[in-house]
Amino acid sequence: MIEILSLGSGLSLQDAGRPGWRRYGLPTGGAMDPCAMAQANRLLGNHDHACVLEITLLGSRFRALEDTWLALGGAGFSSRIHAETAVPLKAGTTFSFEQKAPGLYAYLALPGGIQSDQWMGSASADPRNGLGHPLEKGSQLIPVDSQANIPSHSVARRVASHPATYIPTEEASFQLYRGPQFASFSRRAQEQFIQQRWQIDARSDRSGFRLGGDSLEAPASMTSEPLLPGSFQVPGNGQPIITMPDGPTVGGYPQIAVLKKEDLPKMAQCPPRTELAFEWID
Repeated sequence: MIEILSLGSGLSLQDAGRPGWRRYGLPTGGAMDPCAMAQANRLLGNHDHACVLEITLLGSRFRALEDTWLALGGAGFSSRIHAETAVPLKAGTTFSFEQKAPGLYAYLALPGGIQSDQWMGSASADPRNGLGHPLEKGSQLIPVDSQANIPSHSVARRVASHPATYIPTEEASFQLYRGPQFASFSRRAQEQFIQQRWQIDARSDRSGFRLGGDSLEAPASMTSEPLLPGSFQVPGNGQPIITMPDGPTVGGYPQIAVLKKEDLPKMAQCPPRTELAFEWID
């Protein structure tokens, strides 16, 4: 059992989300970096999609109320539990996420996952739609299993054999598909979008990553149509918005590009002020 002593920049319970509900207007949601979530779970012998704690940046602090094993995936914000590592903790041990490191999200796994109620088959928090269990100072995270499903006798720690996700530092590059409305943009806007460097804005969140740069000449708004996570919409101000897992399922802004599905976890780990470079997939 783990007690939350400080929320820091943000904490939420996440799992694989709610696939299959997008046609009803409900986003899939789930872990922003499902690869890092799966790695943390595997280090404890959990199934890949067991409920974990998603930790955003710095400031959160915890206390172990019982002897237990914990695993961490994603960003290495904790000096007590290294990323891509599982370690045993004694009751009374406190640990925090206080050190700067590349990335935006870390994932803390408990044996068997974290107990939580489910909504539409998922424990994932989605505050915009009123789903999920809100966390606060003093909340307790209770593991599904009393012991980790791993060999633990005389084992000091377990370390993943390879990183789950490439975590960018100050810049990152991505290959993009041309979006459904690519042809509606002027040649100048098409070239400008791909040639300039964009920067992730601090107003970005789990719903969408806002990009800052020289404004694009955007076509007029259109009839709303379905959106996929990773879609680049361009509203009237000419500043693209990347749809993320908690983002809308339909949108009325033209889409100039779409991110490869397998690159969404890498994009999710880009913190504000990361510089992004793009090239087309031909």
